[in-house]
Amino acid sequence: MAKKLTDELLLGGHVSTSGGIYKSPDRANVFSFRTYQIFSKNQMQWKAKELDNGDVEKFQDSNRQHNMNKIMVHASYLLNMCTSKPDLREKVMEAFSIEIARTDRLGIDYLTFHPGSASGITEKEAISNLVDNMNKVIKPEQKCTILMEISAGQGSTVGHTFEELAAVMDGIQEKNKVAICMDTCHTWAAGYDIKTPEGYGETMDRFNSTLGIGKLKGFHLNDSKKGRGSRVDRHEQIGLGTLGLDGISNFVNDRRFRDVPMILETPKGEEGYGQDIENISKIIRIDE
Repeated sequence: MAKKLTDELLLGGHVSTSGGIYKSPDRANVFSFRTYQIFSKNQMQWKAKELDNGDVEKFQDSNRQHNMNKIMVHASYLLNMCTSKPDLREKVMEAFSIEIARTDRLGIDYLTFHPGSASGITEKEAISNLVDNMNKVIKPEQKCTILMEISAGQGSTVGHTFEELAAVMDGIQEKNKVAICMDTCHTWAAGYDIKTPEGYGETMDRFNSTLGIGKLKGFHLNDSKKGRGSRVDRHEQIGLGTLGLDGISNFVNDRRFRDVPMILETPKGEEGYGQDIENISKIIRIDE
């Protein structure tokens, strides 16, 4: 990655913690990233092995060495915070509390999660459950900020409109502990025109009037295999999907977001970041 690009963008990618969580900053640094995202535990399991004190210390030292900041943890995919099922609800809240505790222990700024789904219940009930559950797990003393990720609207998933996200935010008691992560693939698939300059401007104006642009604390930067309004969550490498470089260009060239982490979550992962970076380098406008 050209040094100029890293100077301009707080660009990162989701990296592996294989071999030890303390190795993830080195993996991110391979691409000259200044930020990155990880799972702090196995994302498909409920339980988590305790974090080792030595590993945490090495992890934090490596982040300082590589000048990493505004790092994200992505919460487990198992956590449906919208559920009405009492047993599952208790399990989900316990697991979410563990995610918060681990994020704080690691000294990471953001914990990003998918709001969940309204399976078997109404959307209104799902949002009410989500608010109640978040109010129970979010504590005033926690250090990390929870980022709700806009969804593509696939199936019965909640949070594919700014208005739904705003309804959740309105009910949160610790409002300073919650913000939004905008996934570009999801936003496009949910139906928002973020490809044309005019559509992008209108979309961001709508976000600002509904949620407040200051609440946009993170991005997942992805192209989309499916078209606008498809409501299908299928990420693609940067520039190879239906959103294309035109759509990605709107985000990377919006100077309001120069200090907001933009995390690549593309299908090839670390194997494909070189290609993603090359394509972003073609479209970013760098002030000399």
